[in-house]
Amino acid sequence: MSAHLVAVRQAIEARDLPAVVFFRNDDAGIEDQRLYRLLDLFAVHGLPIDLAVIPHALTPALAGNLREAAADGRVGLHQHGWQHVNHETAGRKCEFGQARTYDQQFADIACGRDRLADLLGDRVNPFFTPPWNRCTQDTADALDRLGFSTLSRNKGATPLALGTLHDLSVDVDWARHEADERALATVCAQAMASPGPIGIMLHHAVMNEDGFLRLEGLLALLARHPRVTVAPMRALLARQIPHPSRPAIAAARPLHESAS
Repeated sequence: MSAHLVAVRQAIEARDLPAVVFFRNDDAGIEDQRLYRLLDLFAVHGLPIDLAVIPHALTPALAGNLREAAADGRVGLHQHGWQHVNHETAGRKCEFGQARTYDQQFADIACGRDRLADLLGDRVNPFFTPPWNRCTQDTADALDRLGFSTLSRNKGATPLALGTLHDLSVDVDWARHEADERALATVCAQAMASPGPIGIMLHHAVMNEDGFLRLEGLLALLARHPRVTVAPMRALLARQIPHPSRPAIAAARPLHESAS
């Protein structure tokens, strides 16, 4: 067993309670063949995965395949921004950042929502993952007003007033560590030791061969371990399992009105 799997197994077995894990793969809409490889890998192990889909990049052909993949409930689909483009002129990349007004963000999110509804129908969950896991309070306000139920970012993201939105964040950025087995072992073991639910973020488009092989080993371990449940995001939300890293903020600021 490889080093990162030994560390993960030890962390699981040291827990007081069983681990609840979910996988979120971002950037569905690009590098389709790698996406299909990832879906096949999860299917082999009978495990669920949620896909954050870029609306503007989604083709009718891919949409048809995703609708079929999602038919049995094993593959979850939700919105990943609109075009996945950077609008910031300085600092870190962000599609829904300070450079965009509330009205611009509202319009982009609505366009993405409508396109996914047209191409994926009722297979789409009312969740939103912002590109680069970054967004602003305006984003949360727009999502709340547009009827989304959930915002998913990373564990270290800036807290926002979420209103009626649920927060389901990821703990592990697989792509950041997949080339270094020691680093991957550390972050995965640390995540498995947390109360959970434990979110692992994948990016199929940039996964290398080592990343796929290490992920296959992790999936095999999680699929057969009696103290692990791998669940789709919607199941975690239905059970109302809170993420301990970011407590809900009770008072959301008033929603903006559209510019007249």
